[in-house]
Amino acid sequence: MKIGIIDDNQAIGKQLIQKLSLDGEIRVLFYADRGREAIDWLIQHPEKPDLLLMDIEMPDMDGIETTFRIRQLFPEIKILMLTIFESEDKIFNAIKAGATGYLLKDEKLGRMLHAFTEIMEGGVPMSPVIAARSLKMMLSGYKPEEKTGFVKETGEQLTKREIEILECLSKGNRNQEIADQLFISRSTVKKHIENIYLKLQLKSRVELVNWYKQP
Repeated sequence: MKIGIIDDNQAIGKQLIQKLSLDGEIRVLFYADRGREAIDWLIQHPEKPDLLLMDIEMPDMDGIETTFRIRQLFPEIKILMLTIFESEDKIFNAIKAGATGYLLKDEKLGRMLHAFTEIMEGGVPMSPVIAARSLKMMLSGYKPEEKTGFVKETGEQLTKREIEILECLSKGNRNQEIADQLFISRSTVKKHIENIYLKLQLKSRVELVNWYKQP
């Protein structure tokens, strides 16, 4: 099976390559740390991967947009989202963009390899927590999260989830406490906070809380 890896974290990319090299039936064709770079590689090389492992949060072009564009250009290529994000909004948009599976990055190699086979056989593998959230979305008639009007001078907008996290921070909650309250993982909370820092161009929790509380 021929694999391509797209992840802006080069250390994680290297770990994935090393992990997958343990299986003799897998060949990693390329690694890219940007969505545009991956698309360029696919256009320029006649030999295409069977499957792409796609991160979501990347600069310039995120994994969801990259997935959509690749599926438009090369519909035969399967795409497995491999990420830390487990929010309903990310899951919904990734699947809508054409992702054929959704795994969290902490999955063991055996589970990952099984997911590869499942995808190539027409399945849609998901980590258990993702599958549970997907079912919940279906049963509740989920609609994708919209941007709020909560805008900073930069023009960047915060999502409802980011507003919820800011509210928790303003109450002095720690990352694990926020994760427990919102039913998401601690790593997801951390990533949301990093995104808030970037959007608001702030550098500390004190600044975030002060910004949130200002009239």
